[in-house]
Amino acid sequence: MWKHYCAIMGSVLFWGASYLATAVAYETISPLQLGLVRAVLAAALFFAYRALSGAREKVERGDWPRVVISGLFGVTLYFAFQNTALAMTSSSRAALITACYPVIVLTMECMVRRKLPVFRQLAGIAVAVAGVGMLTGSGTGEGSVAGDLMMVVPGVMWGCYCLSAEKLTEKYPTSLLTAWQMLIGAAAFVPLVLFEGRPWMMPTLRSGCAILFLAVCCSLLSFLFFNYSLKGLSVTVPMVLLNLQPVVGVVCSYLVLGETVTPFQAAGGAVIVAGVLLSTVGVKK
Repeated sequence: MWKHYCAIMGSVLFWGASYLATAVAYETISPLQLGLVRAVLAAALFFAYRALSGAREKVERGDWPRVVISGLFGVTLYFAFQNTALAMTSSSRAALITACYPVIVLTMECMVRRKLPVFRQLAGIAVAVAGVGMLTGSGTGEGSVAGDLMMVVPGVMWGCYCLSAEKLTEKYPTSLLTAWQMLIGAAAFVPLVLFEGRPWMMPTLRSGCAILFLAVCCSLLSFLFFNYSLKGLSVTVPMVLLNLQPVVGVVCSYLVLGETVTPFQAAGGAVIVAGVLLSTVGVKK
């Protein structure tokens, strides 16, 4: 079982460090260009992984609309909003805000399925929203309120992705779904990059390594590690441990970029995590 714990912690470390890597990549690449490059590299890696592992599964014709929709929400729109927001705020603040994503997904699920959350879930949602308000309304530190609020939008996009891909994840292996979702997402990024109209720059060693880290570690390995952890752990354990991502993100930003987090912002992040734990841990699906 310790191997499964190591796997989920690997995902936590990689995803937590992705905010720092994104900030470093921006030294030579624009937000939408980064989304395109990351999606293309990730798609190539997943298709290569499937070829090397001898996987032969195919998507059935009737499921393609869901695959396309999930790719647009989970790749194109998610990374378009996230990358744009990261260009407007600090990576440490962004990492703290993402802690509210599980609550956003829970709220959307309740709305779509027309079911009322239990009292503890409602309390957790209220606490998480209050934490986001503390963080974005602090008025101190690097970043902007607009960037902080835009960082919430990817959480909505991720909720749309989860709802659209829910039946697909039960039917197909993750490597197959992710490969096609990344490829579809990359194709949809092309017109956005053209509209952005930013000139391409040759990456430096530092920014190039950051881009490769995002594609290899944060896209390929993190998904494989996460799914491996589900084979030996109940689904609740990995989801709870994923709440450590903001902590990893803040520590990485502090150590590498020298970003600071005020006590009030740290308290806001702690309130968000508390709200997430209150609304998700121990609640049956």
